[in-house]
Amino acid sequence: MKEKTKILLRRIKTMITIVIIVGVAIHLFMVYDAAKSIKIVDKKIIGVYPNYLEPDEYDIKFMLSLKNPKKTTIEIDYIKYKVYVEDEFLGEGEKPRFFIQHGTENYTFLFTFNIMDLVTPVKNILMKGEVNITVKGDTIIPAKFLGLFTWKYIDLPYEINEKVKIPI
Repeated sequence: MKEKTKILLRRIKTMITIVIIVGVAIHLFMVYDAAKSIKIVDKKIIGVYPNYLEPDEYDIKFMLSLKNPKKTTIEIDYIKYKVYVEDEFLGEGEKPRFFIQHGTENYTFLFTFNIMDLVTPVKNILMKGEVNITVKGDTIIPAKFLGLFTWKYIDLPYEINEKVKIPI
């Protein structure tokens, strides 16, 4: 009788271990699938505006729309961006750690630069009232296990390139 009890307990322990392992694997797959499903559905430069509080400064405003088709709330580690005017690098920035719910969310970014930091040919183009703006970046999405540690990162790159009229 004791031998049958021991065998039964071992089988129960084995079954519980298998259920836990399968549950963890399913959870990892669901988190990865939800993080992988995030898409950039729209991206655009809203405009370039003179900053009226600071002479010689301009603001570039751009927008990204992220869509989360899953019912799971997903953490975004950061959205990083680099800004160029007429292919001249102006600077970079990022929006750190935030969460995206189910559906589509619009995120607006404001980048400020000083016209005196530009080379003369680019300044002249900017002063004429129309300029090429390029924003390149990455959206980094962590796939976290039980919300505790990241076991994989998903990189969602984007690029916006538009000719923009500047109010003078």
